[in-house]
Amino acid sequence: MSTIARPDRPTVADLPWGLLSEHLGTIGAMLGGAARSLLPGQRPGVTGAVITQTVRPPSQALLAAYRAWSGARDDGSLPPHLVCAKLTLPLVSQLTAQAPYPLLSVLNQGLRLRLNAPLPAGEPLTLAGRLRDASDDGFRARIHSEVTVGTASAPAAVIVDAMAAVMLRPRPDDSARAPAPVTPDFETVAQWQAAADEGQTFFWLTGDFNPIHTLPAFARHTRFRGCIMHGYGAFAQLYEGLVQSGAQIADIEVRFVRPLPLPSPPLLIQRARTPDAEGCHAIRLCSARDGTLFQVGRYRPA
Repeated sequence: MSTIARPDRPTVADLPWGLLSEHLGTIGAMLGGAARSLLPGQRPGVTGAVITQTVRPPSQALLAAYRAWSGARDDGSLPPHLVCAKLTLPLVSQLTAQAPYPLLSVLNQGLRLRLNAPLPAGEPLTLAGRLRDASDDGFRARIHSEVTVGTASAPAAVIVDAMAAVMLRPRPDDSARAPAPVTPDFETVAQWQAAADEGQTFFWLTGDFNPIHTLPAFARHTRFRGCIMHGYGAFAQLYEGLVQSGAQIADIEVRFVRPLPLPSPPLLIQRARTPDAEGCHAIRLCSARDGTLFQVGRYRPA
């Protein structure tokens, strides 16, 4: 199968300053969530209560810029990966702040998208979210938020399960490792390479300003020794690589198994040639140099 490259993606230098005005709510929600997570006695914990919000749709200018960056086609609907990367981000930050862990230490660990119907572009969106789980084993905390997104003409069109983690303390080495799983026969359907400023570009498009992705001076003093790509940003490229290769996706689940350094090595977007027993195709994002895995998962065809 032919490999799809997108060398003409816009960079942060190509994007207008006006796009930032669309992210003020996102930035405010992230800052507010971070502040609440640092204050004792301000977190209700996992209540299961549903929080609903109505949000404006992205402008045509933002949609055009995001489609150009991600490769999503203009079919009159919102790209599903934009839904989780921007539209649900403020609500997920609010939900995550209920957990008894510092929000500034949270890293996205994966997501699941259940695509029931296309989300029409231009319609106000209704979001209903709840914190499904926030628990830990003493070493790592796991946080699971679920958000249902719809419009008046397409209710409950997309369901987003956002998975995050907080490292509490180092886990001791375990010599009894699980056996290596059987690896499917993968084919490369697309390729991608993230530039050094890719995190800043993705912030400009979504409002996710986490300094581990956007500020090299800060990131150099973290355990990553430099900026890493937004997990949702890498997922957007993975998703579009699959779609442009002909995949029709009804349900997709991906784990972020390793941080993607910026700039990244050349990357391969791969899919199993044959489905598994449940009819799902395994997928992965890996280094073209040495096969290092950054994202793995599977999708169920529509």
